[in-house]
Amino acid sequence: MKALIISLALVVNVHDGDTLTLDDGRTIRLAGIDAPEIGQPYGEQSRDELKRMIKRDVRIVPTTTDRYGRTVADIYVGNRCVNREMVHRGAAWWFRRYAPKDHCMRELEASARKHKRGLWRAPDVVAPWDWRKSK
Repeated sequence: MKALIISLALVVNVHDGDTLTLDDGRTIRLAGIDAPEIGQPYGEQSRDELKRMIKRDVRIVPTTTDRYGRTVADIYVGNRCVNREMVHRGAAWWFRRYAPKDHCMRELEASARKHKRGLWRAPDVVAPWDWRKSK
């Protein structure tokens, strides 16, 4: 996929903590993170955290397209990277499988775990990729 920056995109729906829909119909998957599914513990809180952060207008920096045809992208509100902020707040995991060399994400997740932010408050946290396998 070509490096393409969409200055302002209008978000019309937030599906969960790592997926949203734009007014042009495109579904965007946040790069480098994996959030709890809606039926999973902390899933609704993760989605609500993403909703609070993005409001409606965002800047999209696509990185690739996934196997479902969704645009995988970094999302920005002003200068803030929403993907990283979701991990920092404990609303999503750093998705090591797809961003193994992202040292910033690793540090953000370690900090969220250490300080028990968001989903890390729970004693028995199950990663979304493990939760999906069990379903």
